[in-house]
Amino acid sequence: MNYPVLYDPSVHNRDKLNLPLVLLVVFVAAVFAYIAFCIKDGLYSDEGFHAPQVWVYYSGGTKFAESITVPPTYHYIMGFIVRQIGYYDDKLLKLISLLVSLLTIPAFYKIISKYHPQDAGIRTLQLFFLPLMFIYYFLIYTDIWALLLITLNLYFAVCRRYALSALIGLAAICLRQDSIVWISLSFLIICFERNNPNATLRILDVIKNGLIKGWLYIAVFIAFLAFVIYNGGVAIGDKDQHKSGSLNFGNLYIFLILAWFLFLPLNIKLLPDILTFLRSRWSGFALVGFFLLYMGSFTNSHGYNNTLFDYFLHNGMANYLTTNILVKSLSCILALWMILTLVVMKLPDQRFKWALLIIPLAVISHPMIEPRYYFPAYFVIHLIRPALPSGVETGTLICYILVAAYILYGTVSGHFFL
Repeated sequence: MNYPVLYDPSVHNRDKLNLPLVLLVVFVAAVFAYIAFCIKDGLYSDEGFHAPQVWVYYSGGTKFAESITVPPTYHYIMGFIVRQIGYYDDKLLKLISLLVSLLTIPAFYKIISKYHPQDAGIRTLQLFFLPLMFIYYFLIYTDIWALLLITLNLYFAVCRRYALSALIGLAAICLRQDSIVWISLSFLIICFERNNPNATLRILDVIKNGLIKGWLYIAVFIAFLAFVIYNGGVAIGDKDQHKSGSLNFGNLYIFLILAWFLFLPLNIKLLPDILTFLRSRWSGFALVGFFLLYMGSFTNSHGYNNTLFDYFLHNGMANYLTTNILVKSLSCILALWMILTLVVMKLPDQRFKWALLIIPLAVISHPMIEPRYYFPAYFVIHLIRPALPSGVETGTLICYILVAAYILYGTVSGHFFL
């Protein structure tokens, strides 16, 4: 199958970063960051829940902590590995988690190469050094493992390996239940697949694709629904603070604001297209409507987001944006700008328009504001965004590295945590 590539003479065939070179850069950075975490030993934030659970399985126990919201898959695998090694140490857990997490690098490179072969190397490094995501490679968290499986799930879906894609999606859900939303994106891509690119896709074709090509996905969805009914919700532990059906629009707005900064060059490049798009006679009403919705629904009500504002950066950001009316009003511009960028940007595959539905659903479905919930969304945007001039891509990577290094320093020194 031929995958469309958005051709731009200023960027085409310009990538000098092949996979071995990318792996070398990642290896050097990973060694440095891992040593930094080892020198300043200790557990950070939710590591204080995950590491003790791994110890339980390492020591032969079976009790699962009521404070952990995700399935024990990650903890059991980690406990099994350290039990085979015969030695337990928090630094060893970080190393094992890191080694598995680094499998995202060839996975990123592989799927990016399908749509942007001229940029695969530098885009892969941009994802690795993504400031909000970088430190989680070195922490005892489930998020990067889940992102690895979500990436592979999407990759095999576009490669038409439907059964394998669905099974990997099931594995992702077993790591983190919120993966179900991202698995839905792969299912929609399968449903709207065209056997003949020149043929008109009819609704019957979509249904046929879903039932025949995506039948295993349907089985996964049914199994997940059965789990939710049996479990009495999506979260396994700490259910009072993670109630199913609690939508938090604050997550969406903070995601958009952070995305505006992460994809600033893209936002600037597409500004003329955005202004053209806004010439519609109804755009004024839409802008006013969004502003009213933003001001009325952007709140910071979750208990976990209303503590330690100086330490947890996302808590401080949520508090500042929702308590200062002027800042809140101005931040609406950034959120709206990012939405319009996503709407007007050209896609390498029109089926990725479904991401415009999946992304907001994925982020608002979490009752608590946490930037790590946005990792799959940033990955998808990074995958489908158009190419930028070589100097801009390189400059973006350098900025990411500098900010990631600062966040690494702030984390290991105990000054703050994302």
